[in-house]
Amino acid sequence: MHVLPSAYFPSLAYVRELYFEPVVHLDCKENFIKQSIRSRCEILSANGPLQLNVPIVHQGKQVLENVCIDYSKNWIAEHLKAIESAYANAPHFEYYMHDILALFALKPKYLQQLNLEILKWINQSLGLNLEINFTSVYSAQTPLDKKIWLGREAKITVPYTQVFSEPFDFVSNLSVIDGLMNEGPLLRKHFLPL
Repeated sequence: MHVLPSAYFPSLAYVRELYFEPVVHLDCKENFIKQSIRSRCEILSANGPLQLNVPIVHQGKQVLENVCIDYSKNWIAEHLKAIESAYANAPHFEYYMHDILALFALKPKYLQQLNLEILKWINQSLGLNLEINFTSVYSAQTPLDKKIWLGREAKITVPYTQVFSEPFDFVSNLSVIDGLMNEGPLLRKHFLPL
């Protein structure tokens, strides 16, 4: 059984995993891990990689499926502004920004619900033909390392042209937002074995 954690606009390493293993079980029974892919992603801004974090309602140790999003902060406006600032000049910005606006407009109560809608969007945008399932009990198969899907170590795609490629070399393993805004559906070709 292929088990992955729930993810907020996941990294390209995570999406590449979905590309090769389209039958996925999301572990909704695991304990929420702060500062992980479950509630954060990275995009490329004019100043370099920028983390976007979804604030949650803290209630001590809690199972992922019970984690509520904290809408008392204006984080949606901040994320939208950051995405627009980073990708307004990207070739596929207008097409995908409409979808991202629609995802945020849903305003689900639970983080897992938002992440599921994002995963459905990725599935549709890239034609991955995913079969999405949920674990009924804690699987103990998702890594506890909060950096496992984040960071530059994962060299999982052939470099593509990024909006801010002038001041920076190619920045690997950003959010799927970066890949889709810059490459559109052709992003799939970058997941082929290196």
